[in-house]
Amino acid sequence: MRDLAESLAAMGHEAWVLTSRRGQPVNPEERSAVPHATRVVYAPTFRGMAARIGRLLRTVRFDVVHFHSFNALALAPWSRQAAGGATVFTLHSDSANYLASVRGWTSRYHPAYRAVLLYERIAARFPDMTIAVSNRMVDYARSIGIDRVVRIPNAVDTEFWRPGPGRGGNGRTILVPRMHVPKNGIEFAIDAIRNVRAAVPGATLLITGDGPLRGALEQRAAGAGKDAVHFLGMVSREEMRRLYQTSDLVMIPSITTAGTQENTSIAALEAMACSTPVVATGIGGLLEIIDSGRTGLLVPEQDASALADAAIGILQDDAALRAMQSQSRDHVVRDFSVTDWAEKVVDVYRRALPNGEEGAGRASG
Repeated sequence: MRDLAESLAAMGHEAWVLTSRRGQPVNPEERSAVPHATRVVYAPTFRGMAARIGRLLRTVRFDVVHFHSFNALALAPWSRQAAGGATVFTLHSDSANYLASVRGWTSRYHPAYRAVLLYERIAARFPDMTIAVSNRMVDYARSIGIDRVVRIPNAVDTEFWRPGPGRGGNGRTILVPRMHVPKNGIEFAIDAIRNVRAAVPGATLLITGDGPLRGALEQRAAGAGKDAVHFLGMVSREEMRRLYQTSDLVMIPSITTAGTQENTSIAALEAMACSTPVVATGIGGLLEIIDSGRTGLLVPEQDASALADAAIGILQDDAALRAMQSQSRDHVVRDFSVTDWAEKVVDVYRRALPNGEEGAGRASG
């Protein structure tokens, strides 16, 4: 959202961001990160968000209202009626399957799963255009009845996510930038570090993020060896960049759970933009952004030995590592830059507007 708002402003558009805090206070650091010429409206709850968008639409004429989650999409009919412009939706994930993976809905006939899936099928018909972030999401969009869908993978700001002054230290470092939820497969990275350390003495695994599996993952890590795994918790954007810049390798060990998979992994793109190769599982959108053998390696899912072998192969071959570092950065700059991505999004806005209207305007997300 930040990158899109900043890019829209640079292109002469006026961007507003309406976000729900879900009962949490606004972090001062979050306020300071608001891009130039972007207005952010913080609502304390989703219900408050509905009230805020109602007031906004009565006082401000938006040309486009861009939704980024299925729950917010419930406001689409209201926004269309009040604003009279276009509505666009970015499909980031298959929410019903994701919730099933997190909440343990093992049956496709679970009443909560069926209810969420029904809501998806109804809400998906509200937008004028839908953006899918991966081929898998294009297929999912069509499976729930979305016809006007275009694939635009995620992108990153390669001016911010850039290589650092150099990697130092005696040991090799593998970074796992993942929230602690089932689909992210962190347990397989923890299991892999044992084999990595046997071949690359002193190698360490750094895990950022948090989530419901944190306790179980910490218990699992206790058996990996002293100082083998370090949990860093939630970190700032600047600290995450430093971690990418100073790590030798990033690992994205995602798995398929309850039918949901990784889509266009922003963490993988950020890492590669910082010239850090990625070892990941070859599923979902990861297949579309990692050039295996050039910018990292793809391995089968749920296979700790394969993750370890891939990491060892890169870490023990300095020439291959240096080549992947250079190719990773070039790959993201060429194919996943924010500038090109934002232009594609604006093109979708134009197509969604009545009669394909062009020119500068207001966009709300």
